[in-house]
Amino acid sequence: MKDRHGNEVAIGDMVRVLEIDQGLPDWLPADELPHTLAMLNNEYPIEDFPEKGKISVTSWWEEGPGKSACSGLYLLAHEFALVKTAGRTG
Repeated sequence: MKDRHGNEVAIGDMVRVLEIDQGLPDWLPADELPHTLAMLNNEYPIEDFPEKGKISVTSWWEEGPGKSACSGLYLLAHEFALVKTAGRTG
């Protein structure tokens, strides 16, 4: 899989979220929406290739003492850019 600039990416690589689907507010729970929208222009490691042509990234946050929550995005190539590889060579 390649990013917006044609760079090959792998699980563990750090990527910057460049775009978020404009339809997201139509189906995402209201309490999760601000956290997900805050992922724009931030960096996350690739966790998976959940579907052909998509990567998966996740953001975690605290919701109170001992409580955390997360939100994830599936991103198409034009929606992210490689920032740093996960230490592979070649």
